[in-house]
Amino acid sequence: MRAVVRERYGPADVLRVAAVEVPVPGGGEAVVRVRAASLNTADLDHLLGRPRIARIATGLRRPVNRRVGVDLAGTVEAVGPGVTAFRPGDRVWADLFDSGHGALADRVRVAASALTPLPGDVPFDVAATAPHSGALALQALRSVGPVRPGERVLVNGAGGCVGPFAVQLAKARGAVVTAVDHGDKLPFLRDLGADEVVDHTREDVTRGRRRFDVVVDIADTRSLLSLRRCLAPGGRYVLVARRIGSFAEKALLGPVVGGLTGVRMGTFVWRPNRRSDLDELAALLASGGVRPVVDRRYPLDEAAEAFRRLASGAARGKILVLP
Repeated sequence: MRAVVRERYGPADVLRVAAVEVPVPGGGEAVVRVRAASLNTADLDHLLGRPRIARIATGLRRPVNRRVGVDLAGTVEAVGPGVTAFRPGDRVWADLFDSGHGALADRVRVAASALTPLPGDVPFDVAATAPHSGALALQALRSVGPVRPGERVLVNGAGGCVGPFAVQLAKARGAVVTAVDHGDKLPFLRDLGADEVVDHTREDVTRGRRRFDVVVDIADTRSLLSLRRCLAPGGRYVLVARRIGSFAEKALLGPVVGGLTGVRMGTFVWRPNRRSDLDELAALLASGGVRPVVDRRYPLDEAAEAFRRLASGAARGKILVLP
């Protein structure tokens, strides 16, 4: 079988498609035939070995795990001893961020406990877009408390992997959504349902007169004090953190700034691959409450090109890799 592998940290050029042994499930494991996988910013970070402190877990000089890819949707091909929740032919999906990665392959061996049943009315290519980025957006919105109909929600950095889910999840809750990103992505964000779009290269939304009940900050391009300016009284701000320093700043200083000024500011501890999150996302995908947009589809042999597309920032929606 084929799998995308790398021997060192680096850009997409370090990737190659290799012939590897067909996996055999051990106790408590399953082998999944991958029908679709998608790329996330987390995949790019994993490839590049950033932040550097993460290499304590992933390998200081070289990656301990040669495989890449976290989002997958597919069918169970075989199960090992002790697995009773699944059987061959079952449709499943998962975020393998904390379960070994390796979604960019014909097949992947994972702990059966990492898998969640995928309803038959959610196509594989639709499902593959959501386990990582969709769950991040879901948990971010949940962390600020219920988003009520009519509330004004600002999504800063709305055009990447997580932002489109945040926009649509907020709209599904009846919010009035303002989406901020580069001007080239504004038509894409309007098509997602954003009520208002802002080009951050032409306008600093934190310096205007608009005030928001909720700010979901994915871009992480503004200071706490500037973001405080655009919160309405009693407003809530949450950071979807990528940098450890920024996470620490928002987690430690956010509650202080918020407490002094009558708002809530901070971040949240992300919990990957929660069954309850995937079940909620599946219902939204099936009902059309969330409509993932696919930028491009690549065969497994062109996985490196898919990563280059992701790294360019030009994608409008999720990038799929289809073994």
